[in-house]
Amino acid sequence: MLNQRGVARFAEKHMMPDLVRVSRKSGEEILNPETGTLEPAAPLVVHEGKAGLYPQQEKIRAKGRDGGAWAEEIRAGYRLLLPLAVAELEEHDEVLVLEARDAQAVGRTYEVTTLGEVSSFPLLRTVWLEQHDRSAS
Repeated sequence: MLNQRGVARFAEKHMMPDLVRVSRKSGEEILNPETGTLEPAAPLVVHEGKAGLYPQQEKIRAKGRDGGAWAEEIRAGYRLLLPLAVAELEEHDEVLVLEARDAQAVGRTYEVTTLGEVSSFPLLRTVWLEQHDRSAS
């Protein structure tokens, strides 16, 4: 019999070598007593911990301008693997890479583009990302 938790631990250990912070804008505003103005509240940190970031090319086929021929475009996308215990991420959550095996990934930010995948035999969380920005290192 396959031990679901054992497989999940193996996946976390070998497929999630990076450290990320996932944050969500609350949409709320708070009063700044010094200026008397409303300002956006600090983002809520949804997850800070291990993850695995993997590239995934996406082939898009769309009708050309003015009903012309079909055009194909290849866009870079990313999959983010997270431990199963992580709360569900939402579209537009922001992912910041804090530590990574690939030093060039550190400081990059990504936006969650869809709700996470679900499975009848869940081992880890998978969400799809689009690169958003890269902060100065």
